[in-house]
Amino acid sequence: MSGAVIAIIVVVVVVVAGVFAYLDITHKLPGQSSSGAKSNTLVVWQDFSPTEFPAFQSAVVQFEATHPNQTVTWVNETTPSPSNYVAAALAGDAPDVLIGTSDFAGGLYYDGFLANLSKLLPASAFTPFLPVALADNTQSGTVFGIPLNVNGVAMIYNKELVPVAPTNTDQMIQDAKNITTTSGGKIVTAGLIYGLDSDGGYRFPAWQSGFGSTFFNTSGLPNLNNTATVDALEFLNNFTTVDAIEPPGVTSETTYEDQFAEGHVGMIFDGPWDIDTYVAALGATNVGVAPIPMVSQTGDWPEPLWGSIGAYVSARNASGASPALFNESLNFSRFLASPAVEGELFNSSGDIPSLANTFGYVESLKIPFVQGFLDQFFNHSQAFPNLPQISYYWTPFGDEVSDYIAGSITAAQAVSSIQSQIIAEMQQNHIPPE
Repeated sequence: MSGAVIAIIVVVVVVVAGVFAYLDITHKLPGQSSSGAKSNTLVVWQDFSPTEFPAFQSAVVQFEATHPNQTVTWVNETTPSPSNYVAAALAGDAPDVLIGTSDFAGGLYYDGFLANLSKLLPASAFTPFLPVALADNTQSGTVFGIPLNVNGVAMIYNKELVPVAPTNTDQMIQDAKNITTTSGGKIVTAGLIYGLDSDGGYRFPAWQSGFGSTFFNTSGLPNLNNTATVDALEFLNNFTTVDAIEPPGVTSETTYEDQFAEGHVGMIFDGPWDIDTYVAALGATNVGVAPIPMVSQTGDWPEPLWGSIGAYVSARNASGASPALFNESLNFSRFLASPAVEGELFNSSGDIPSLANTFGYVESLKIPFVQGFLDQFFNHSQAFPNLPQISYYWTPFGDEVSDYIAGSITAAQAVSSIQSQIIAEMQQNHIPPE
């Protein structure tokens, strides 16, 4: 990262209303004890990225310093699965605090495993947050999580290869073709990498909307089995099979992240959580962020899911927490969303703050890559649905899309199967509308 960018970001940490104090990061090994081990041990399951994790560690040090009788331990739960959490909750041994995505937590709240914060905290506790961040952690008018950031994906491009961001997909594909190089029949420099077989379904709703469809309808039913979804799926697969701008077999996000950081890819579609890595590798002046280009065939802009990572407090029957520990869980969750911690998260990883005042200050700095993400966020995005049935989308999407890429089924068969599997799960679990 260039010295200029570091200076700007440190200003964010130091200046905002005097509350962003720089924090030395104390390294500490994760604790392994369970939530029932002792009454003053607060257990956290967290899903922070490597660049976000130092800010979490620093927050733990601060919290323990001001709560001398409280110990915070944590377990690394990368994309915690509902089955892992539910099994622990049914045994009364769920973590006291869960940090993860709103869609994952939304299903747990619907099933009664997470605390209803609207009953536990005054309304004034929620007013400092951006409305979109708070809405992402709300169901049926009740708040179930404390938002820690706002995030989603945009197009990230290497300015040395693609000097000006394309504004439509015809231009994007042509720019990608212009810079793609091969050697021995293999792509050496890729015009772009999407990594459809590594997507897991998170980035796909952006393209689905760009081809004219919605993700879930207003009744809460999946809206995947249609021509627009098929067109989007085929469009993305064509990057490899027709356009020859993406190498085949990209099944891991790490693959395209590393190749982009090494300067071998023109364009990718990623979020602010990785931007610091790219800036450090390529230099601040060589990393651009812009909205995902308009789909030339439809005239519609892709609208990626924008939501938040949140802190969620387990209900006492799920965690087995004493009243005192449950109260400390609330305190810790709120502390994670304080200006100081959100400043650290922005400083270490580029996370966009969920607090309105902090967000406003970050926006006022006019940092180019931040502006690119905000352009996507403000002008071309959709709310991340926290419906419980969203948890039934990920596995069918991954399985069926892999089969489609392998050529064993068509795109139409894939989207039909994804939709039918989601509806079957909804019916089995009595999630309306059945």
